[in-house]
Amino acid sequence: MKYYSMKMYFLVFLFFLYQCTVVTETVATETVVNKNISLLVDTKCSKCHTLNRVFIHARTEEEWHTVIGKMMVKIPGWIGPEDAEQIFSEIITNRQERVKEITVERKEYADNRLLFLDRCAICHPVNRILKENRSPEEWCETVERMRSEAGDYITAEDATRIATFLSERSEVLKEDAGSALFVAKCLVCHPPGEKILLERHNKVEWEGIVKDRQQFARNATPRIRIGNEDAAAIVELLIKTQGPKPDRNTP
Repeated sequence: MKYYSMKMYFLVFLFFLYQCTVVTETVATETVVNKNISLLVDTKCSKCHTLNRVFIHARTEEEWHTVIGKMMVKIPGWIGPEDAEQIFSEIITNRQERVKEITVERKEYADNRLLFLDRCAICHPVNRILKENRSPEEWCETVERMRSEAGDYITAEDATRIATFLSERSEVLKEDAGSALFVAKCLVCHPPGEKILLERHNKVEWEGIVKDRQQFARNATPRIRIGNEDAAAIVELLIKTQGPKPDRNTP
């Protein structure tokens, strides 16, 4: 009898263990499936914007309705009335989770230039920002406005550092003869601007890169051809703004 009871207890334990395993696997599977569900907002809105840009903005329900309505007008037929309602519902339902994912993936940078790229390029083409000529006060106001829209993705410290970077760069561009040439000759072929801004080189390396671009543009329209004097001015600008990083330990 004792042996029989122990056997029954053992069988009950195995059954309980099996049930726990099945439930755990089911929950894990549902989590993966739910995470991989493709939303309509992903399909429709990624045609023109990064999804990070779509979800990062904090808006009221009324503002979302207005924004989606504008998108319907911009590309007639791409987003219908039923699509619009579903997109609105998906944004409201999933935004908190998406923002959390975006914020978790956020990286920290000691270099203000890279911090600017990471935080600002999520919503804007970099060349659109680099072309702006604003005072330090105007940059502070602009960046603070962007921070208010980006929620936790841009911290107060990030905003201060980004505004400092843009102000310092504006001062250099304002006084440098190569700034207008850089915009007209370089950003015209590299419209996002991120690739150029990511790089740091010494004078010899920048000269080689600009010379290569000279050769490439030689048979292009006169508007983007780079003469020797233009090339020299562009190189000097790039050394000032993206030369080797100064060694802070050097007296």
